[in-house]
Amino acid sequence: MDLIRSFEQPNLRRPIAIIAFGGWNDACDVASTVGDFVLDAHKDTTPFAEIEPDLFYDFQQHRPTTEIHDGVVRSLSWPRLRFTALERPLDNRDLILVTGPEPNFQWKTFSRSIVEVLVSVGVEEVILVGAYVGAVAHTTPVSISGVGSDAVSVIRSGVEPANYKGPTGIVGVVQGACKEVGIRSLSMWAPTPPYLSGNPFPKAVLALIEKISDITNLHIDTSELIAVDAEYTQKVDQALDDADSDVSDYLDEIESYDEPFLGSLTNEVTDLDDPQISSLDPERTDALVDEIVKFLNGDS
Repeated sequence: MDLIRSFEQPNLRRPIAIIAFGGWNDACDVASTVGDFVLDAHKDTTPFAEIEPDLFYDFQQHRPTTEIHDGVVRSLSWPRLRFTALERPLDNRDLILVTGPEPNFQWKTFSRSIVEVLVSVGVEEVILVGAYVGAVAHTTPVSISGVGSDAVSVIRSGVEPANYKGPTGIVGVVQGACKEVGIRSLSMWAPTPPYLSGNPFPKAVLALIEKISDITNLHIDTSELIAVDAEYTQKVDQALDDADSDVSDYLDEIESYDEPFLGSLTNEVTDLDDPQISSLDPERTDALVDEIVKFLNGDS
């Protein structure tokens, strides 16, 4: 079977690809929200290809969804990786947005299929976005870390160079596939507060979007996102003001920690012997999560 389903070949000018996966590399749904925001910021969005899901997804984990009205099946949607062309007539380059869930199987073939599509439309540069759970607070500026296909890509981006050795997600495999064919790539990583758990974190989304705009010289309007971040931060601040003293002490400990990256891209705090973070008790994390979730849901 053909792995790539193509619709219409877009006519793009020196396109830059932005890739955002859901799943393991998507703490607080930051990466997938970046993809949604970039898509919504464009009026003309043309999906031009997708990767057929059969070989790559476990449908018991990524189940297809159906829509039924008055007893009649209206649609059936499968998990998919979609390529969308975003024309930017006011700039001298266009964008390609690649979004979808991280696959379960055949990562090497999956990643090379992505690169095959990118090469076919003339992509020379790829930016991937990800997020992980770090020892950071929602009150502190988001420090973006970066992993590039070469040192120049990292230096030019202005992000903090990352150091890491260990398991990787699909982002790392796609970067490897890009390097095989000579496509320059940069993955950018935003830390998220451990106490926000599965809640949104618009501050990290905003930081990644602003960095993408800076690197590509393609202005993406973030005024709406700035307002969302301000409102969300205010709500979390209020939840913390109403929390008990133990929760406040816990937040103070996180704010005093000065290394948000933790040497890890695994969405886990791995260096638990570090004296700076050994006091971050998971039970206290759970208490704060409960407080914030209740507040944001209007239960307190």
